[in-house]
Amino acid sequence: MKLTRYITINLLSILIIVYFNSCGKSPTQPDSPQGDNVTLNGQVIDFETGQPVENAAVKIIADTAQYGVTTGADGKFSKTFKIVKSIDCKVIASKENYKGDTITVFAVPGRTVDVPTLKIEKLKATTTSGLPASIVLVNQTFTSIGVRESGDNETTTLTFEVRDSSGNPIDITRSVTVNFTLGANPGGGLFIDPPSKKTNSQGRVSVNITSGTVAGVVQIIAEVNLGTRIIRSKPVNVAIHGGLPDLEHFSLAAEYYNIPGLVLYGFTDKITAYVGDKYSNPVKPNTIVYFSTTGGIIQGSAKTDEMGIANAQLITALPIPIHPILGPGFATITASTANENNQVIKREITVLFSGYPSILQINPTSFDIPNRGAQVFTYVVSDANGNPIAPGNTITVTVEGNVKAQGDLSINMPDTQSRRWTQFSFVVQDADPDKDEANTVTIKIEVNGVSGYNSILINGIAR
Repeated sequence: MKLTRYITINLLSILIIVYFNSCGKSPTQPDSPQGDNVTLNGQVIDFETGQPVENAAVKIIADTAQYGVTTGADGKFSKTFKIVKSIDCKVIASKENYKGDTITVFAVPGRTVDVPTLKIEKLKATTTSGLPASIVLVNQTFTSIGVRESGDNETTTLTFEVRDSSGNPIDITRSVTVNFTLGANPGGGLFIDPPSKKTNSQGRVSVNITSGTVAGVVQIIAEVNLGTRIIRSKPVNVAIHGGLPDLEHFSLAAEYYNIPGLVLYGFTDKITAYVGDKYSNPVKPNTIVYFSTTGGIIQGSAKTDEMGIANAQLITALPIPIHPILGPGFATITASTANENNQVIKREITVLFSGYPSILQINPTSFDIPNRGAQVFTYVVSDANGNPIAPGNTITVTVEGNVKAQGDLSINMPDTQSRRWTQFSFVVQDADPDKDEANTVTIKIEVNGVSGYNSILINGIAR
């Protein structure tokens, strides 16, 4: 009986031991996930000098964990820690009297990561500036603006800096009010805003200039009143350009209106477009003007300058022009551009391509001038189309004999298209009324110049 109870108790003890062993942790089961090491290597340098920064503190934030390390004499650091998955790690470098730097890198278990160089900037020592001593312009958004409704920038911002006698910007403790005034200006409703303003912590203050309806140059002056003393900037010039072309202010002209285009190829004639806006100001520079011609060759386009002027070269060459009204020799030159409504506007002029000089319709061709008498001569000089010859030609009448002459004896051809400049006359009269003897008289008419040479002789008698 006692033996049976002993066996039963020992068997129960064995079962209890087995139960607790089966319910306990396995000796091979880890307390936490496995994970793996990752190593971050990097360097901290000075932002301005590029030199290594020793003893800088480097904080690494990896998910919910944080690690710290300091840099050595070479500015380098290295930190190894365990992660269970790939994560973004934030690396922060800092040091006393420095502005820190932060960068994020991607860390992978079992890898070594090279962290991009961290650059920390040394903080500037703060000092109090001196009293205001000068005002200088430090920035200007646009050096030129367009008149109102020009499609160009109509406002420019000027930033001035107030400095002390050492040339340093005044700080906020020395802040002053800067007043802005207009110097020379074209008017037309331009304005400045604000008229006055206090300097900021950098000693700076800005003013806006908005154009009106008139082009020109406007001067802006910044002033600071310090009791009995006034600090004033140099006048700042801002150009206000004109707007878009307007037909009523669009003109076209030629340097020469009569050119030897039928006898000389390659002769150049300057064609000029004068382009203004609706306010009668020159249009903004670089406005495009297009040119075309019915005779010769012309430069296709040109840009206007500060005065709204665009020049193109007309070159004498084929084709020979024929005008539907004026006839052969007259070329139509056209200049065109676009106005503010995107409409094409144009102007036209005619330029005469004149030819070789002919001496025609001499009357009379023979003569006998009586004693004390006189004779009127008329003649025509024109090209084959009946048009006047080009400027740069001369017409000369020479009379030899015991006579004297007056009238159209020496002519420098003007720049004209009028056929009135094809008809000429002169008078030859007896030079010795006391003698009644027949003398031979020779008259020579010569044309010479850019259009070519021609001449004719007339012989007669004067008594």
